[in-house]
Amino acid sequence: MEQRNDLLTGESFTPSRSDQRFATRENQIRYNNNKARQKRKAKAQIDKALDTNRNILKRLLGDKKDIIKSRDFLLGAGFHFGVTTHKIERNGKLWSCVYEYILLHTKDDQLLISKA
Repeated sequence: MEQRNDLLTGESFTPSRSDQRFATRENQIRYNNNKARQKRKAKAQIDKALDTNRNILKRLLGDKKDIIKSRDFLLGAGFHFGVTTHKIERNGKLWSCVYEYILLHTKDDQLLISKA
């Protein structure tokens, strides 16, 4: 077989399998761990804001079916309005979602918060 270069270290090796890309199993594990770490690091800021938003909504809603809070109240609680998971349309209105919680902007900067 021909020589290949290890993706992690760049060292030259003779593969024992046709699909082998690493000289050792340890190099493969380190390479994949580094890749996963970079992905987590890239998403960390957004994931932290989403987690904060979800915790705020969970705490506010508690056992209630839905509540109305002002935008200023949510801002004061640390809510990040620019970060949501998705949007859905219900009854012709666009709802912002943070995981299982949904928010609808109503009159006078009020938000209806409910669990989907």
